Amino acid sequence: MQPQTVLELFKQNVKQLPHHIALHSPERQVTYAELDSESEKVASYLIQNAIKQGQRVPIIGHRSIELIVAQLGVIKSTACHVPIDARLPDSRKRSIIDQCGADVVLVTDSDDATDSAVPKQSIKTLLEAPSSALPPSLMLKAEDVVYVIFTSGTTGQPKGVEIEHHSLLNLIEWHNDRFGMNSDCRTTMMVGPSFDVSQWEIWATLCAGARLYILPDEIRSSVADLHDFYREHSITHAYVPTALVRELIGYPHTPNHALRYLFTAGEKLPPIDTQRLNYTLVDYYGPTEATIYATCRRFDQSGDPGVSSIGFPVADTRVFILDEKLEPVSAGSMGELFISGQCLARGYLSSPELTAQRFITLPSCNLRAYRTGDLARFLPDGSIEYLGRNDDQLKIRGYRIELGDVEAVLSRQPGVKAAVIWVDANEGPAGKRLIAFIVPTTDAQASLLISALKIGMKKEVPDYMLPARYFLLDAIPCNLNGKTDKQALQARFAAASGDVRTIDFANEAEARIVAIWQKHLGHADFTTGDDFYAVGGHSLMAAAVLRDISEHLQVPAYVRDFYEFRSIKALAAELNRRKNASAPVPQSEPVRTLQDDISLPSTFAPPDHFSEPQLTEPKHIMLTGATGFIGVHLLETLLRTTDAKIHCPVRAASLPLARQRVTATLERYKIQLDANALARIVTFPGDLSQPQFAMEQSLYAQLGIQIDVVYHCASAVNFIQPYSHMKKDNVEGLKQIIDFAARSRLKPLILLSTISVYSWGHLHTGKTTMYEHDDIDQNLPAVVTDLGYVRSKWVMEKIADLAAEKGLPLMTFRLGYATCDSRTGEFAEYQWWSRLIQTCLAFKAIPALTNLREGLTTVDYMCEAIGRISRNPLALGKKFNLIPSPEKNLTLEDFFARLETHCGLTFTRLPFNDWVDLWKSNPRAPLYPLSSLFRDKIVNNQSTVELYQNTYLWGCTNVQRFLEDSGIQEPEFDAKLLTPYLKKIQESPFVA
Repeated sequence: MQPQTVLELFKQNVKQLPHHIALHSPERQVTYAELDSESEKVASYLIQNAIKQGQRVPIIGHRSIELIVAQLGVIKSTACHVPIDARLPDSRKRSIIDQCGADVVLVTDSDDATDSAVPKQSIKTLLEAPSSALPPSLMLKAEDVVYVIFTSGTTGQPKGVEIEHHSLLNLIEWHNDRFGMNSDCRTTMMVGPSFDVSQWEIWATLCAGARLYILPDEIRSSVADLHDFYREHSITHAYVPTALVRELIGYPHTPNHALRYLFTAGEKLPPIDTQRLNYTLVDYYGPTEATIYATCRRFDQSGDPGVSSIGFPVADTRVFILDEKLEPVSAGSMGELFISGQCLARGYLSSPELTAQRFITLPSCNLRAYRTGDLARFLPDGSIEYLGRNDDQLKIRGYRIELGDVEAVLSRQPGVKAAVIWVDANEGPAGKRLIAFIVPTTDAQASLLISALKIGMKKEVPDYMLPARYFLLDAIPCNLNGKTDKQALQARFAAASGDVRTIDFANEAEARIVAIWQKHLGHADFTTGDDFYAVGGHSLMAAAVLRDISEHLQVPAYVRDFYEFRSIKALAAELNRRKNASAPVPQSEPVRTLQDDISLPSTFAPPDHFSEPQLTEPKHIMLTGATGFIGVHLLETLLRTTDAKIHCPVRAASLPLARQRVTATLERYKIQLDANALARIVTFPGDLSQPQFAMEQSLYAQLGIQIDVVYHCASAVNFIQPYSHMKKDNVEGLKQIIDFAARSRLKPLILLSTISVYSWGHLHTGKTTMYEHDDIDQNLPAVVTDLGYVRSKWVMEKIADLAAEKGLPLMTFRLGYATCDSRTGEFAEYQWWSRLIQTCLAFKAIPALTNLREGLTTVDYMCEAIGRISRNPLALGKKFNLIPSPEKNLTLEDFFARLETHCGLTFTRLPFNDWVDLWKSNPRAPLYPLSSLFRDKIVNNQSTVELYQNTYLWGCTNVQRFLEDSGIQEPEFDAKLLTPYLKKIQESPFVA
């Protein structure tokens, strides 16, 4: 007969291995027979005191033999045990005891008792009593509750999770079979009793007839001591919390230890190299509600260091990844992780409503399942990629990020032993900020290490993923469960924020700027020589800071000043100079600066020819910018319309992070791909602005031979940064792309430019229309006064033309504004037009601007058109203004009129300056960070936005000719298109 409980397996081992050591602690050791006898004393006491079957018996204690004796005794009495760590605060102990409705509390030591009114009984006292036989009639059923573990979840209020015998036995039998657990094995007890992992540590060992070593407290956080302990006691199977894994496996190799498996669980595992290990690392994943573990990933000696996968389900567990409607997501798409099977808990103690919320019946298969709140997706091999918790996927300055991504990059920096990111979610001027806590590898000088980290991080992640502040710690604090103690980090941050620091300044201007920085940054951890962006500043904050500076110093200050004069000292000096100068500050870029940047190396000489199938039937495509709004939609189009593999360079610290960034972008814009398409995406780390994309020579050379055609969609889009800062990514990046396209074999270049290269040239040319073949040089007088972004795009197009003159096959698409995906309504919320729409909706008003056109279309139309035209060799050498035809080219007024007609909205028309006054002082207004576009006077006492009135009509005859008979139609901004777009726009927290 098959065993129904872990108790039955334990009793078998008592019978077969009575003198085998079961438990070993620093104080004593006991055999299986002794453990059986001692636990019967506990069971007898409970039965004599009328403890009923299934009744909850709290056990307060530390990791000890007595704790395990008590748990086993409670099980023998047919009650269920409720382990409580003695280190918990008394208030929490009382809360758990009260929720249990306990008649008695067992304590492993009299010092562990709490002030609850429930009677206490010392285990040590019971063990001194004579043995007595248990009644033979006691019977446990598989459906009985074996233990209740209390977790806090997100509420902080402890809630009990009831686990049944069959669920625990199911995991233990699978684990012991999978990892060769038998009576020759030696294991460790690492975690405290309140963590459900302790149940696995105990019962996996006792059900295998193995020996469990209870680790001394003083060695549990010391990697060196753990290594020594494993060696001295011939430990074969051990568990450590995630926080210790990286340091433990990096410890100098010890050849004579017996360790076969090192297990970990609890938090997302950072990227780790396991190739040199002479034991196997196993990463378990699972919530308490799924009986400790639900999935498992085993790293063999050739393991991929990309560890975002949590492996496959354990035992008979089933895993589902579902969307918001509880429907399965398509292969490779992100959704919420649901768990089903014998592993599921009975529910939450005395909480039927919460149980019903979290344990549901799946409509698609009628199975009971637990909704984890974790985000995941299936990988092509069927394993599961963990993408973080819903509440870890936060937004900072409008960008979605996952804390684990930032931690992974930070952990790879030189000098970092361990790192954790905490979110300061205050509602002050600084908004949400990432705070980095670092354990250094050596006793490095704090200021030097932090400076190096700031430089290193800036090279690898976007600005919105940069930590605002850094703190050095001796160790990452852990709670009783071995997980990162976020409350301790918060306390450390709060203590540092309360420090009063005097900042030296040289003059009145510096003093005023210091005070303004302190107000907006929320701290004084900087000097007058520090970079604004390196101490927590960002573009959303810059507008407010500059407004205060202009007001207090009575001198014009511009957002671009924070890029050109990034420290207090430099900015104060410039503002003092500006205040005393007689001439106004020039707003334009010298023409010569842009013209001088239109160059290629004198050695640039592309190969003579390419074959047409490289365009018409490409096997390998390079697509840059796949993590952007247009780029990721173009990725989907190319996957659907070609059979090619799409190679995507991504600015990331590793291969897994590069892939994860593309995956996250697909998910963000609700793009679903089948398994075949996902398998054709090849991501790799690359920095386009660096020679050879900062890649290994061999990989770069291989791609140079392999790639058929290059689609260059990547572009730094920033409406504030000056040209000098846009130049590196955009101008130098294009030069590297051109160099790559001409290396090894000639590759056609498909360049995505912008309609903005025409700027407000109509003020200089007097023309009303710009045709695709018109030379953009005539608009240079306007371009030099336009945004740094526009200047960089103009230079890019001129450089590409120069390369084409020297033999590079080129076609250029000048894009209008991609409002949304017409199929889903998804849009790029970081773009200025999206912020404009959100602001107008929030204030129910629009500015009176005459004939302001952006070439409004949809991203799916754009990408379909690019995908079609770019496959036609006759399109080489041509320009394509990818905007609506003149009769469908909506002005700003036209667009809002459509919203009123089709969506039932009403807007007030206001004079431009009155409309700006509505929101210019409101930091929560979506347009607030870009207020300089509406306030700063550039030419003829007009702002950038005003200058774009009455702009050109743009010819698009090439687009129309090459799309003829294609079936690709220009979008119509009607109710069908606008309704889902408006719904997504209105989901903005500000608009709502």
